[in-house]
Amino acid sequence: MQATRDGIDDVEHALREPEAEYDVIVIGVGPAGLTAAIYTSSLKLRTLVFEGSNPSRLKWAHAVNNYPGFPEGIQGAELLRRLREQALKFGTEIRKGDVLAADLIGDIKTVTTHDASVTARTAIIATGIQQKRTEITGEDRFLGAGVSYCVICDGPLFRSRTAAVVGEGPEAVDDAKTLSHIASKTYLVSPTGAFQASEKQLREVEEHRVEILKGSRVKAIEGITSVEALRLTDQKGNEQILKVHGVFIASTKTPLTRILSKSGLQTDDKGCIKIDGRMRTNIEGVYAAGDCTCGGLQASISVGEGAKAALAALAHIRTAAKENLNSQPVT
Repeated sequence: MQATRDGIDDVEHALREPEAEYDVIVIGVGPAGLTAAIYTSSLKLRTLVFEGSNPSRLKWAHAVNNYPGFPEGIQGAELLRRLREQALKFGTEIRKGDVLAADLIGDIKTVTTHDASVTARTAIIATGIQQKRTEITGEDRFLGAGVSYCVICDGPLFRSRTAAVVGEGPEAVDDAKTLSHIASKTYLVSPTGAFQASEKQLREVEEHRVEILKGSRVKAIEGITSVEALRLTDQKGNEQILKVHGVFIASTKTPLTRILSKSGLQTDDKGCIKIDGRMRTNIEGVYAAGDCTCGGLQASISVGEGAKAALAALAHIRTAAKENLNSQPVT
């Protein structure tokens, strides 16, 4: 290969020489994954995004009022649509498929779905988190019409209105505290009738003017076109109708990283992927961004992390390409 070692053309050519099908594989189509794809594709890196069956949490956000640049707010699904359109515009390839296995060690990364195994020089993990569904009657029906999983995202929609947090652990307590500063009346009720939060935590949330309905469990979420009430039942089977305008489900959040951790990816005790300040995981050439890192669970944070992961992947690829050039004789 006739060229100078620092020539841009040489680097671009070296990017294509090894057998990897793609420069970057992105796993996840939330704000982090799509932003990463926008950056890598615009930088002329061959980018494949895997879209699993578990949708981004942002899809269910009725209105995102704190995303920069949209003073009037924007629906979560619309924001995702725009990000997706932008990624496709730059040449990103998006395939549907749940990742079943991954071999991330070594210069070439292999990701396997039901349909195929695909190789790439780098991988960006942006799997988000899986919301453990409570399977309450009416939860699916009113999702986006009074039912939400994010108090920070949708809480302002219920300002000066009555709302309830449904959950049994510390997450539910924290959500109830936050909601109490927004809603005119906040209830905390368990989907099972029992709380896993400590008595100290429950006392603290009561100090925030939250009414805890101990001994009652949620039987159904009711309404006509939007949430109007919660149907509760006590330990004796007696039913109660609780009038509310909004219901926030605060159940256990599980990062979708179990399969990936089998390949050596390090996670903490909560399943969150460990990263450094440049979104690098413990595996060279593998990066993580968004909710799977448990870094804030906000769309704007995920977008920033996706951009950082993309730039880190680019730097890794360029470094590898130059090392490959330096190892070849100049003719």
